[in-house]
Amino acid sequence: MSEVSQDPISCKTILVGDSGVGKTSIIGRYLNKFNENQQATIGASFSNKLENIDGNEILFEIWDTAGQERYRSVNTLFYQDAYICILVYDITSKKSFESLSNYWYDAVKEHGNNGLIFHVAGNKNDLYENEDVDRKVVEDYCNDINAGLNFVSATENSTCIDDMFQSLGRKFIQSDIYENIMASKRMSQKLSLKDVKNNEKIKKKKKFC
Repeated sequence: MSEVSQDPISCKTILVGDSGVGKTSIIGRYLNKFNENQQATIGASFSNKLENIDGNEILFEIWDTAGQERYRSVNTLFYQDAYICILVYDITSKKSFESLSNYWYDAVKEHGNNGLIFHVAGNKNDLYENEDVDRKVVEDYCNDINAGLNFVSATENSTCIDDMFQSLGRKFIQSDIYENIMASKRMSQKLSLKDVKNNEKIKKKKKFC
């Protein structure tokens, strides 16, 4: 069981997927900055949001990566040191879902951290009548890569997106990555305390010299 953190713990989170699946819109909805006329992301963009999850302060550092093929080599730089990866596809586009297994997952897996938490977000759930991917296929894929799954709509419903980030925050807190961060933090605190005590001893010695 993880102890409650006193200071915010940063959690680098990346969203990947084809252009037009709604990565930027999902982030915009999460940050209450949704824009219906959102333009395609060029390169990558950064934002953050502080969340209190079960008493733990988690600072989501969110990187929105471009989906166009010409940016793929650049995108790999943003995968490094990420703790969470949200694979986004458009439920009305089978091609965007197939791209997750044909490219995005493997690319992040190759360049990302060990223990990276993967999650799949099927966006544009408000257009379910035009759904182009069997949900059983999506569920099976998520099981294969050990990823969570949410169907969300950046256009109509922000609650499901908030819930998704809350759930991912809990997974992060329960992960080995978080435990390692906390262990490193405890060690740093011990070393700092040791330095303070040593300085006090030195001052006392000088006082009585």
